[in-house]
Amino acid sequence: MQYLVVALVVLALGLCLVGLVLYLAALLAPLMMLFGACATLVNTCRVLVGRGIWQPVLVTPNDVVNGTAGLKQRGPFPLDYAWPGYQVAQWRRDLVALWRCCADFIRHGWSRGFGYGRGSDLRWGAIGLTVLLWTPVTLGAALGGAVMVVLGAVVLGISWAAWGTLIGFERGYDTTVRRLRRAQPSCGVCFHVMTVPAYRCDGCRTVHRDLRPGLLGAVWRRCGCGQRLPTTVLRASRRLEALCQRCDRPLQARSGAVTDIRLPVFGPVSAGKTRLVYAGLVALRDRAAAEGAVMAFDDDTSRQAFEHGAQLIATGGDTAKTPAGQLPPAITARFRRGQSDKDADQALLHLFDAAGEFYANRDDNSELEFLDHAGGLVFVVDPFAVAWVRDQLGGALQDRLAQAHPATGDPDEVYQVTARRLQDFGVDTRRKALAIAVVKADLLTDLPWAADLCAGAVRDWLTTAGLDNLVLQAERDFGEVRYFVVSSVTGVHPGSRMSPAEPFVWLLDRGGFALGRDEQQTREPA
Repeated sequence: MQYLVVALVVLALGLCLVGLVLYLAALLAPLMMLFGACATLVNTCRVLVGRGIWQPVLVTPNDVVNGTAGLKQRGPFPLDYAWPGYQVAQWRRDLVALWRCCADFIRHGWSRGFGYGRGSDLRWGAIGLTVLLWTPVTLGAALGGAVMVVLGAVVLGISWAAWGTLIGFERGYDTTVRRLRRAQPSCGVCFHVMTVPAYRCDGCRTVHRDLRPGLLGAVWRRCGCGQRLPTTVLRASRRLEALCQRCDRPLQARSGAVTDIRLPVFGPVSAGKTRLVYAGLVALRDRAAAEGAVMAFDDDTSRQAFEHGAQLIATGGDTAKTPAGQLPPAITARFRRGQSDKDADQALLHLFDAAGEFYANRDDNSELEFLDHAGGLVFVVDPFAVAWVRDQLGGALQDRLAQAHPATGDPDEVYQVTARRLQDFGVDTRRKALAIAVVKADLLTDLPWAADLCAGAVRDWLTTAGLDNLVLQAERDFGEVRYFVVSSVTGVHPGSRMSPAEPFVWLLDRGGFALGRDEQQTREPA
């Protein structure tokens, strides 16, 4: 009986002790859960600021270019050497680091509790206390982690929405303005026409292929060297050096932000294409000055070509034939209205003058990539290469034919070869404009049978001279055709119907840069 009483007392005391422990555990459970949640909050802050054992791995520009940042290439351009936005890469690594940090905190608590008192009578008591106390800590840490993840997802989602909206607005505005300006940049050397230029960082000189708003920045981008770069073509063009996406040669300043007009001048061998280009540029300079605008040259190649051509025109010297077998770079002139520095008041004019041999042969013609991207074309017709004109120049006027150095190819044949080449390469010529310029008019002004031509009735004169097939075919092929009579010598004032600037002024106007009034009334409509 005595032992029974002792056993009952011991059992009662044990039950009381267990009850007390359970009571205390129940009282402490909320505090332990709060402790676990606070530990998760502290660990989250430590991870985000890069402190503690489980520091997140930083996403660097090397990860971006090496493909280890988790970013996918979108579009034709590779990812550039730049720091990615937090929303697109770093948050994933921070989440992994947070998970490891919280898991390590919980695992460490369980490990220490279960390992305390190993080999002694206290071990089972330590295990029991660990289960009672660390269970709510684990639960609190898990709930705190869930809350952090939800809050992070909400903040990240809002950030994504705002960031994406800003990117869409910036990119849409940039694209719309450039499209309205017809500011598609082009290279005058390799003739590549691109959506956007590449840009060179003004800090480390690294080339960025696509600076537009996107995964690497919305309003600004940070280059791998730390330099902050603008993320729209309109802003980058005012500060950074633009490069060709194909050959990496420098483009003209403001390329991609100002109106870009590409005009090939084509015709038979020795038709007078180069002289028309030289005389046209001189006349364009004078015409621009008369209209309150300025024509200038940014690159040395174009400037030297213009100075050489201007001297030839001023002195009346003979124009050297363009070498066959090689494609010369474009002559690029910049037009600016008055003293304005606005991109909307500027335009780049690229004139392409390849040798006539390229237009006589279908195989050689395929190399002329600049034809595919032309805003308009100038077709040069040498009247002295027309059989009807040569028939009129018999007898005493035979010397006039020798003086004219007539072209060696048939105008109609050269036109047909070029037109077929454009169509074979998928160019919609109905969306293009064609200026047909009858040159060497200064040698025809005193001839009665050329009076209508010199008076501006170019289309009718071409039909009379036997080029009616050329006229009809050109008007079927192109969306708009206009006819000009041109004298590429000095003494022709700006605005005259014989000014060599007139074909270019008309095509400039159609390309988005009006240079004064349209002299349509002085010419015969198509």
